[in-house]
Amino acid sequence: MEETYSIRDLVKQLEINKETIRYYEKIGLLSAPKKNKNGYRVYSKKDIEIIRFILIAKNFGFSLREISILIHDEILCGNIEDIKRIVETKIIELNAKINELEKSKKLLVKVKKTLLLNDIECCNDIKVYLNK
Repeated sequence: MEETYSIRDLVKQLEINKETIRYYEKIGLLSAPKKNKNGYRVYSKKDIEIIRFILIAKNFGFSLREISILIHDEILCGNIEDIKRIVETKIIELNAKINELEKSKKLLVKVKKTLLLNDIECCNDIKVYLNK
């Protein structure tokens, strides 16, 4: 007989909220769990592995929608070219975000220097210095 786990076991083992587990069930990332005689949800080792995968993928910047595609199409257990394509796409997205953050940082540094050097007191004055 396969070993089963309660939602409390998953919360302790995976260090996540039970609401998170229920949400993953609700949106279809996890299959509806079986229930024991008392009507409590019971989970399998496979469910634990799926949740671990979700948590790792989220840390790599994948959205829940993207994770759903990976899980349901079983891409990660399939064609290596599909895996490469997904990872390369995520790298491109992350590079675009990094570039945008760098632009924002440069602008903030410029504003900070302008404010400190010129002791600006009015927001209208800031626009003048940003356009330099």
